[in-house]
This record gives sequence, C-alpha cells and structure tokens, in this order.
Amino acid sequence: MQKHILLVDSDAESLDRLSRTLRLHDYRVSEARDGAEGLSLVDSLRPDCIIFDVDLPRVSGTIMYSRLRRSEKNRQLPAIVCSDAGPRPVDFGTGIPVLSKNCAPEALLEAVRAATA
Repeated sequence: MQKHILLVDSDAESLDRLSRTLRLHDYRVSEARDGAEGLSLVDSLRPDCIIFDVDLPRVSGTIMYSRLRRSEKNRQLPAIVCSDAGPRPVDFGTGIPVLSKNCAPEALLEAVRAATA
C-alpha cells in the first residue's frame, strides 16, 4: 500500500525537490506552505508521516509539532524535520530525525522508510 507523506515548507523549490524524490519512490505526497495549513491537512488527510521545516509562516514548525504532540489523535504521527536552520535547529526531545534541506535523496528516503515502518 502506498504511504502518504505530508510536506510542510514555505520554500517552493524545497517542496518541489522533496516531492519529486518521494513520488519517484512511490509515495503519495500532499503539500502545505505554512504551519496552519499543515495542521489542517494533518486532520483532514491523516498522512502516514509529516516532513516539515522549522521556519514556517503563520504557525512555526516548532509550534505545529508541539500542537500535533498534544493532540490525542495525532500524537503518534511520525515526523521528520527538514530544515536549513542547522543540523539540530531545535531539540524536540523525542528522537525526531532532523535532516538538512539539501540532504541526499537516499538520506530522505531512509528517514521516511524508518518513520513509516
């Protein structure tokens, strides 16, 4: 069964690159351009994993992630940070993978496979 990934990033170039990589490897992909839209889509789409940037408009990635973890129905949703904010932009304290936006496609795919296993 095809896994569904939600990408949340305000940078169109990053969204396009990540989305193409995932689609080439048979993932279904939905996209959001800010944290508020990401939260809304998580509730309506129920993806298998969310990949998000920390630096998002309207609702930051950090706040979005915090809200997901406080939500009973979304608490267990696997998440991956993909950001240019540095190798460890925020210590989420949960073992959440943190990737650079310019990571190799193999690193992205490995993190997604592990998160959705």
